[in-house]
Amino acid sequence: MILRVEKVARLIAILIVIALLYFSIIFYYPDESSTENDIDYSMIETQSNDTIIHTAVVLSLAKDAAHIAEFHLLYDSWRFIQNFSPLSQQVLIDLIVFCEQPSCFQLPSSCLPLSYNKQFQTIPTCFYEELSIKIVEEWNDYLYMTSIAFLLTKEYKQTILKYHWILRVDQDAILSPGLLFGLLKKHPVKLYNKQFGAIGHGTNFTKERLINIARKLGYKHGGIYNLCSTWLVHPKDSIAIANLTIKIGRHLLQNEFGSNVPGLEKLPANGEWPFWWRGVTSLYAAEIAINHLYFPSLGHQHESTALDHRGYSTASLWNAWHIHCLHDPNEFSKFKHRDRLREFLKLEQRIRINKMSNNNFTQNVLKQIIHEFRLIQKNNGKISGKVTVRDYITALAWQKAYAATGAINLG
Repeated sequence: MILRVEKVARLIAILIVIALLYFSIIFYYPDESSTENDIDYSMIETQSNDTIIHTAVVLSLAKDAAHIAEFHLLYDSWRFIQNFSPLSQQVLIDLIVFCEQPSCFQLPSSCLPLSYNKQFQTIPTCFYEELSIKIVEEWNDYLYMTSIAFLLTKEYKQTILKYHWILRVDQDAILSPGLLFGLLKKHPVKLYNKQFGAIGHGTNFTKERLINIARKLGYKHGGIYNLCSTWLVHPKDSIAIANLTIKIGRHLLQNEFGSNVPGLEKLPANGEWPFWWRGVTSLYAAEIAINHLYFPSLGHQHESTALDHRGYSTASLWNAWHIHCLHDPNEFSKFKHRDRLREFLKLEQRIRINKMSNNNFTQNVLKQIIHEFRLIQKNNGKISGKVTVRDYITALAWQKAYAATGAINLG
C-alpha cells in the first residue's frame, strides 16, 4: 500500500514538473503563429508541392449539345488516367472549364466552381467558371475565338499561375495515360519548355499568305507552320499567346477574307478549305503569335507528335499524351459514333441490354491498358503496348454511352 502511494506521488511530481516547463516556455517564447504576417504561407505551400507536378487542362465549352457530349468523353479520359498510381499522384492534373450557359449546368456533379480553387488540392479536381456573356457577344461573328479569349479573363489569370503546366485543349480532346510519363520526363518524346500539337492546317498557298501577313503586321515568323490548337506551355506563356492571338485574329477576320482581298479573288467570301478558310482563323492567328513570341528559339522540335495525336491512329496509345478527335471520316470518327449512338438508342430495351451484355470489347480494352501499364513498370519504365489510340477512344466512347443509357434501360 505504501509503495503504491509512493508511485502515485512520483507520477504527480513528474506531471507538475512537465507543466511548469511548458508554461515557462510559453511565457518566454510567445506563440509566433499568432501573428499572421510572421509566416510566409506561400513558402510553406511551395515547399509542400515541389515534388508534385501540378498541371491544369483548360478549355472553353460552348452551349452546343454536340460539344457538351464531346466534353463528357474528355472528362471520362481525365478520370481514367487517375488509375495509374503512383504516376497519378506525382502528376496532379486539374480540369478547368469555362462554360457558356447553359452548358455549366450539364457538367458532371463533381465539377466545382472555380472560386473553390484557392490552393492546391490533394486530389485532381474539376473546376468550372461561367464564360462571360461579354466574351460570347464580342466574338459572335466567330465563336471559336472564345476558346482563346477566356485565357485573358481575370478569373483565369487569378487561378493558373500556381500551376507548373497549362494544357490548352478543345472540347473534343482525349487524355492518354502517356501524358503522365511525358510530364515526368519519362517518355521517349522529349518535354520542352513549350510544345504544340503538330497537325497542318493548309497548303503552300496558306503558308505563303501567313508569312506575308506576319511581315505586313510587323511580326517575326520562323517558318514553323504545323501548329494545331493544343498548347502545352507554362502559365504566363498561355496568357501571352492568347493576348497576341486575339489581336491578330481580329485583324484577320476584318481584313483578310473576301474576294476584294488581293490573292483571294477566286475564293468564296469565307475562303475555301484547305487553301484559306475562315473557320480556322484562330489557328492562323495563333501560328503567327507563337512564331513571333518564341522567335528565334521556336523549332520543329516544338511540333510535338504526342499532342493532337489523331483519334484514328493505329499507333500504340502510349505514344500519345493528348488525342484529338478531328473532323475526319476515319475510325474513330466522332460523327460516325454519334450516328451509331442514335441508332443504338432507337433499339428496343431488350435488344440494347443484350448488346451491352454481350459486348466485352470496352472492358477488355480498358483492362488491357492497366495491364500494359503494370508491364511498363516491371520493365523499368520502357514504354510499349499493343492497345491502339483508336481502340482506346472507341472503348471510352462506348463505355460512356452504356453508362449514360443505364437509366433508360430500367423500363
